[in-house]
Amino acid sequence: MRRLDGSMKPLVLLSNNLSLFIEINRHCNDQGWFISNMTDSKKTVDIVKDQEVSGLIWDLSAAPLKDHLKELRLIRKMINGPMIVFASEENHQERIDCYNLNIDAYLIEPLDFAELMARLKQLLWVYNRTSITGDEADEISPMDAHQANRSSVKCDNLEIDFKQYRVTNDGVDLGLTPKEFSLLWYLMKHRGQVLSRDQLLEGVWGYDSIGSSRIIDIHISHLRDKLESNPQDPAWIKTVRGFGYILDNSYPLIAESI
Repeated sequence: MRRLDGSMKPLVLLSNNLSLFIEINRHCNDQGWFISNMTDSKKTVDIVKDQEVSGLIWDLSAAPLKDHLKELRLIRKMINGPMIVFASEENHQERIDCYNLNIDAYLIEPLDFAELMARLKQLLWVYNRTSITGDEADEISPMDAHQANRSSVKCDNLEIDFKQYRVTNDGVDLGLTPKEFSLLWYLMKHRGQVLSRDQLLEGVWGYDSIGSSRIIDIHISHLRDKLESNPQDPAWIKTVRGFGYILDNSYPLIAESI
């Protein structure tokens, strides 16, 4: 989320509400962040494509989800950072659709700007952690730092590559998103242990609630689709009904030095 000179890449807000932008901009300035305002979804895609961007805030009143699925999918592929959307009123199906797009948070107006800044800060920390390399390893937990100083970790036919932040199965790249990578690694570190949805929210997202633990089920489903030969009868990530999930502990982790 930072350039080589250490400065943070800008955030982007898509909204046609000028007073809202002014308020969000003021709070971002207090954090030392720069945020640019866009009012057109296609131009937003162009900005994300052409510039280095830390994250996106999307006003669904200005650009409704059902009309802009294509743009949001494109942006999700291009941004290795937080994507937050907000709506004028709660829509449960829309919330689920957003999480299916790997959007990080779905908020309801009126916005609590202090909460918005806190969520952005936490999500930026999570994404920075998943893109960490080299000398930055001492900024994360001791266990993760130990693994960050390895080139890869193998578990049976799976290989987690910490240099390129990808996971392969028999040499085939699974194409995991940053969040899926973090989720799999967290499960891998705790393989053989039943993890509740709240534990996964806290361990991977860094907070204990986002309004619905459904986001865990969605990400587990996406992970199984990419990881399992038969997602309907998973061999790796098993459901423990009434509790959560457990990663198979049949194979040892083998760490390879850089």
